Amino acid sequence: MKKLAIALLMIPSLSMAKGLTLSQIIEKALTESPKIKIAKREEKISQYQYREAIGKFFPTINLEYRKFSHSDVPEMTFPIPPLPPSAFPLLEKHYHDFQATLTQPLFTGGYLFYNAKLKKAEENAQFYRFQDSVAKVIAEVKKDYYTLAEAETAVKIARDYVKAAKNHLRDAKAFYEEGVVARRDYLEAEVKYREALESLTKARSFYTVALEKLRTDAGIQNETVKVEKLSYSPVRFTRQELIDKALKTNPLLMAVRKMKEGADYGVKLAYSQFLPKVSAVFGYEKTDQYPGVGEFDETFGALIVQMPIFEGSQRYWRTLEAKENREKAHLTLRQAEDQIKLGITAAFSKLQSAASRIKTAQTMVEQAKELLRDSKERYKAHVGTSTEVCDAIAYFVKAEGTLNAAIADYNRALADLEYLTGGLPENQPPLR
Repeated sequence: MKKLAIALLMIPSLSMAKGLTLSQIIEKALTESPKIKIAKREEKISQYQYREAIGKFFPTINLEYRKFSHSDVPEMTFPIPPLPPSAFPLLEKHYHDFQATLTQPLFTGGYLFYNAKLKKAEENAQFYRFQDSVAKVIAEVKKDYYTLAEAETAVKIARDYVKAAKNHLRDAKAFYEEGVVARRDYLEAEVKYREALESLTKARSFYTVALEKLRTDAGIQNETVKVEKLSYSPVRFTRQELIDKALKTNPLLMAVRKMKEGADYGVKLAYSQFLPKVSAVFGYEKTDQYPGVGEFDETFGALIVQMPIFEGSQRYWRTLEAKENREKAHLTLRQAEDQIKLGITAAFSKLQSAASRIKTAQTMVEQAKELLRDSKERYKAHVGTSTEVCDAIAYFVKAEGTLNAAIADYNRALADLEYLTGGLPENQPPLR
């Protein structure tokens, strides 16, 4: 048991070692996180789709070469009296044809315009989704870091617990051997010491899991982390201020609004299918299909008007689908706003609760420290009991643990609020 205690107490604290700071961890996460990499690819895809939509405004140029072989060709018969009628083929049986055409859309009923607007809205939405992914990863890394800091402080508290319990066990054993106290005092002190060792083991396990989660979410693998002690700085903003800020700057809400805008354009795009389309065609053709002429070439121009009459009701159903997508986008936006409000309310409530617990725990720690000091002095003066000392040690450890957890909860709530609002209101203390 003594060897185990020495081994646990000899484990070095990472806060004393060199390693990555929170800002460095976030910087690495922004380049290594799979979520951010995927979001970046999706953003690029939306950019390419918008550029493709713009490209449809420009003319298309096609080159076409064809080689024909006919089994039979039409003929024209000329009567030449008194000779028998003579037949002349209108086409060669074997010939080639080369064409180069330029087609420029002139009027599409708004199809090209609204399609470009739709793709632009989707590109903007994807940009805000990327920003949301970045903010989400940063918030997750921060919360992991705060949990790790909480775990490291818990290890320190557990070490102090072991040290205090060990010192009391030493005193109780000496007094027992001198016949000053009963054997019960010695056994009680030993039980408390074993409990302290168990608490240290659990704290180390909590620390290991917290460190691994931070490494996984940040993509830092086996790199060491420099953990700084968490601090508490009261904030001055209100819940309504946070909600107002979120409705303006939350990236996810901005993305949903852009998707709603795109859905509106989608309806107009669907209606454009019912209008005629006009395009101009210019071309050059070269062929040897005419008998007795040899190679023949020409340039030509045409104005093409296309009016869709019937397509099996496809346009009708596409229009209804576009309208449903528009209504879906409106409902999605409303739901997203409600979810943001709910998230801010929950996080702000946790923030206030943590702040209240911090104040209470700070008082508890000071009282517990004084109680422990008084109990030790009373025990050494043989006017107090071992139970008083053990209870005082447990109370002090609990008070420190409560304060540590409250400060960590406070910082985690701030990280959630920072993510939900798209950045905390100005003139507020920074997250630490």
